Amino acid sequence: MSMIAIPFAVDIDKVKAAFGCCDNQLLDKIKTTNLYDHYASFEDDSLSPELSFNFDDVLNDIIFNYIKPENRAALTKKNFWNFGRKKSISTGLNEQRAFAYGYALLVMCDYFGEQLLPESDGFYYGKTYEAAVQLLKNNGLKIDLLDIIEHHQVFDIPWYHDFPSITYYTLADVEHIATIANKTPIYEAKANIDSEDFDEVQDMLLDIRKCFNACNSANLGMISFTH
Repeated sequence: MSMIAIPFAVDIDKVKAAFGCCDNQLLDKIKTTNLYDHYASFEDDSLSPELSFNFDDVLNDIIFNYIKPENRAALTKKNFWNFGRKKSISTGLNEQRAFAYGYALLVMCDYFGEQLLPESDGFYYGKTYEAAVQLLKNNGLKIDLLDIIEHHQVFDIPWYHDFPSITYYTLADVEHIATIANKTPIYEAKANIDSEDFDEVQDMLLDIRKCFNACNSANLGMISFTH
């Protein structure tokens, strides 16, 4: 199975501010995005009943049921002997549906940001992507772009070991990657799929350059969802 990282240019603070905002109009607007219908209709017969979910319910959890840190009550773990020191904190989110929140956030980023490679969906992870990243490393890249398949705790949702893997590149990351991509030689003629000399690595390098330049020019971070 191939993996693809779907990148968005986004102001991540706007996405985080939607958590627990209780805004019905925002929920309605998110449902008008290009990617909502695709993920809202997603069904996986391999999921057990307790893991199955309704996409609108998952969005509702984030927007209406999420408990902001300042409003959380410290809950003593049941049957745990303590003197008030061991506490568990409730976020209002369902741990069994953690991965579903990842897909909901993908759609939310489609609303708050811009999908950067809609024509090809994103960066297909494999030998071509690895070769392109190695060329960037050869020119001074200090950020590990290969960990785009690893899940990072970008948002305050329950941890999960599943897709989508979420990776966020800060403004400083974006500036560094764009700088390296701009000084890495790219033969654009070979990046043309209609060319007899078409080179997938050159095409990937060009996509990486375009995405990080777009974010850098807009002074936005970049977030990717890999699945």
